[in-house]
Amino acid sequence: MSEADNFVLVTRRGKRRNGRRNLRGDAPSSVIVEQDCEIDRELLLRTLDKAVVEIRDTSFTKFIFSRLSESLAILGSNSISEIVCYGLGQFSQYRSSRCQLALLLCLKARYEPIRVHIYDPAFHPEEVQTLRTLGLEIIETNEEGKRVVQRDRTTLVYMPHCSRQLTNNFLYANWSDGLSSCILLANSLSDIVDNSLHKDVLNTAGYILRIRPYVTEIRLENSFVYEEVFNDLNIHIFPRQNLLKVPADFWNSKEEPQYLTKDVEFVTANTTTMNSNIKIVRSLVQELRRVSQTKNTKENAMLHYVMEQAHAHKETSEVLCKAREELKNLAEMYLCYLKSQQACKDIHKQYAGKGERSIKETADLVGFKLPHDPK
Repeated sequence: MSEADNFVLVTRRGKRRNGRRNLRGDAPSSVIVEQDCEIDRELLLRTLDKAVVEIRDTSFTKFIFSRLSESLAILGSNSISEIVCYGLGQFSQYRSSRCQLALLLCLKARYEPIRVHIYDPAFHPEEVQTLRTLGLEIIETNEEGKRVVQRDRTTLVYMPHCSRQLTNNFLYANWSDGLSSCILLANSLSDIVDNSLHKDVLNTAGYILRIRPYVTEIRLENSFVYEEVFNDLNIHIFPRQNLLKVPADFWNSKEEPQYLTKDVEFVTANTTTMNSNIKIVRSLVQELRRVSQTKNTKENAMLHYVMEQAHAHKETSEVLCKAREELKNLAEMYLCYLKSQQACKDIHKQYAGKGERSIKETADLVGFKLPHDPK
């Protein structure tokens, strides 16, 4: 998922009726979320083009291509035939999401002709249209990661910084030796198991725990200029020779995951829209993970505190809670602080020793379109 960055261009509209699309409580989650802001799609497309150019020839992207080629050779496959992507976040607002999308577009170009399916419940309608313009196919409902891949083709499943529940659900849906036909580009499965409490892994990542002994995890050297964008991202493959070693009843034990607590990072199909409280806390959790000095979540006291408070004050449609609103305000303030801190670092890094910036350079830096800008 994404961390804080500057806006491409989001301008507030007047309030619309109901503020967002009404859906039946039992309806699947729609790709259409909030309707209260406007995005300059032409500017967004130019920004994405620039991001693709910047990332396309980097050593990091070349390293990923090289490791994917090695993975295909191990699997005995000629090429990737399909890509499924979950959890990019709002790429019109966040640099990390734009960079992650830029990598996806590079992968698409690398393996053309190829179908790319994509979904995130946080996508704005203009972002959905932008993705379609780029030739990506929108998954119309929240599958909760439970898409079954085809056994006769190699599918790349790209889930940058997604919740462990999403990865766990994907493994559940494909719980068979058919996993040998997929490549998983996602957070390190080893780190999920090693750096979490065992009971938490059992409750939220049972299938990850079970498949781990049979996974070949290929570590990616994170040389990207913005380290937080792709940190902890690794390639995972499930070679057939590994899967032949599983116990006889290994694949037969398959129960749909039931998660004991509501995780703000995991949006279920029953959540028809992401309310503002969940969005704020979700963004804060992602930012805390990014700035954390340790990958071990057991040692991250601030992260544990935020998660506990989010669970204690989770929003319902029946109850208005002052404490919950106070939590939201506090989360917004702290998130703003973390974002501002990162923005200052980025500005200093980009312009250190380069003298003063022009108005145009400053506008481009924060993603603002100047009046009469010819571009």
